[in-house]
Formats: sequence, structure tokens, C-alpha cells
Amino acid sequence: MKNNFLGVLKSGVAVVAIAVLAVSCSKDKGVAPANNDASANSKLSVNAVPTSNTYTVTGTYANPAQGPAGYGTIYVDLATGAQSTSSFTAADVLFTSTNNSVIQTISGSTLKYLYAPTKTFASLKISDFAGITAVASIGRNTSTDPNAPNGWYNYVQPGGVTAIANFYILVTPASGSPYALQVTGATGDGTATSNRGVYTIKTGVINNN
Repeated sequence: MKNNFLGVLKSGVAVVAIAVLAVSCSKDKGVAPANNDASANSKLSVNAVPTSNTYTVTGTYANPAQGPAGYGTIYVDLATGAQSTSSFTAADVLFTSTNNSVIQTISGSTLKYLYAPTKTFASLKISDFAGITAVASIGRNTSTDPNAPNGWYNYVQPGGVTAIANFYILVTPASGSPYALQVTGATGDGTATSNRGVYTIKTGVINNN
């Protein structure tokens, strides 16, 4: 069942408030145009993310009292949406920590984020992230400035988890195509003592600088 877990939080358990978050998410994935397809290649001059896919990343059930380690890690291939609790060659990003709500990259890749209310996912360009410092991970927003969030979601009682609109992530691997990623929703499954995050992510290859 889907719920926002906030309704089952016990008063005084502030330390696990984030752990009982309800999160649902989907992903959209982009496919690079074929080099021998003239019409597809023509999109390079006009679109940053000409194609995108939506995937659901499903976290691991755990008791929040166990702390972040109880949830383990979900590895995700942004090209196909394939995911596993163990690292695999095609994995691009991983979801870890409490309710698997923290996004990180595989070793050798870089992670950047951008809050841009005037941008759409499809119009994102690699140059939009120029000058932005890479970060180790992206999770809950802790910024007090509403115009400069530093995480993909807010957690506010009693509403629970809310994905921040127009918050975009750039995943740049050591080799291969860079991907744009946006968490578009957050819900969850379970109870106060056994729950998991479920995330909706939109993702696609960025092919326009």
C-alpha cells in the first residue's frame, strides 16, 4: 500500500522522521540518437534531452530504528531502468541511506544539481551546469533559502516528502553519455517499523552543450 508514513510516526521519534518518509518516484530515460540517423542527429542543435524515459526505483524495506545502513543500496542503470541491491557494470547511480533517498554516483562519475524554475527537463543543456561544483551526494534539502535548494526533496510535517519541482541532476560518467535526472515524485510502502521509499525518476541523455 502507498502511504506517506507521517501518519504512523510516533511523537518524539524525531531522529527517524526522515526514515519514515513516503517516497514514490518515476524515471524518464533518454536515448542518444544513432550516428547514422540524420533526422535524429539534427536534434543535437535544438534539444538537450530529445528522448526521456520514466522508471520506478523501489527501495528496500527496513526498520528506521536500524539507521541508514538498514536500507542498503539500490544501484540503477539509467539507460534501461535495471536495478539491483548489488553493484553491476551498467549501473550509473545508486540510491542509499535512509529510505534509499540519497542519490550518489558510481566511482569515477560526477554529480551536479541545478534548481532552475524557468527550465524544463527537455530543454536542459550540459552548459546549464557549467560552473557548478560537483557534490558527493544529493538527498534532503537543508537550505533555508527557498530559491536555492540543495536537495531534491523537502520533508515537512504533516505532509511528508515532497519532490522539489525544477530540481535537476547531471550525472557525468568517466566515459559514455551524460544523463539528466529528475525525481518527480515520492511515496512509500510499509509501516512505521518496516518501510521503504518508492521513487519516480525522469532521465535522459543530454546531447546538447
